[in-house]
Amino acid sequence: MTKFTKIILASLLSISLAHATENEKVNAVIMLNMESGLASIQKGFLYNSIDLIKEGVNKVQQENITYHDRKVIKSILPENRKQMENLALITSRRIENATEEMKSYLAFHQMKKAHNAFLDIVNACTDCHTLIRGW
Repeated sequence: MTKFTKIILASLLSISLAHATENEKVNAVIMLNMESGLASIQKGFLYNSIDLIKEGVNKVQQENITYHDRKVIKSILPENRKQMENLALITSRRIENATEEMKSYLAFHQMKKAHNAFLDIVNACTDCHTLIRGW
């Protein structure tokens, strides 16, 4: 991510979070960091950099840990979506499983399978966002 992009994202985030609750702010930062991890993974595949892929996988895993706790999930979900905590928890587990698969495939240089695991992560994110955000 370029410096300019980071500045733009930080500016947009600060504007959009001006009236957000503390939990919404925490969630926004986690999502921004997960997006950054996914971007690193994608760049790693595009530029043949296993190190960049691993860096992204680690970042996604680190941020995803937050969603392993039902209490945290419930505190982050909007009021009209609190009943979807199971979906968020299942999605978090799907992401965890896919990132572990990626690590295994990367260790054996099975890049096609590692990329399929990456797609599983993106699909899990999209499924959750579709239902929770009402896309």
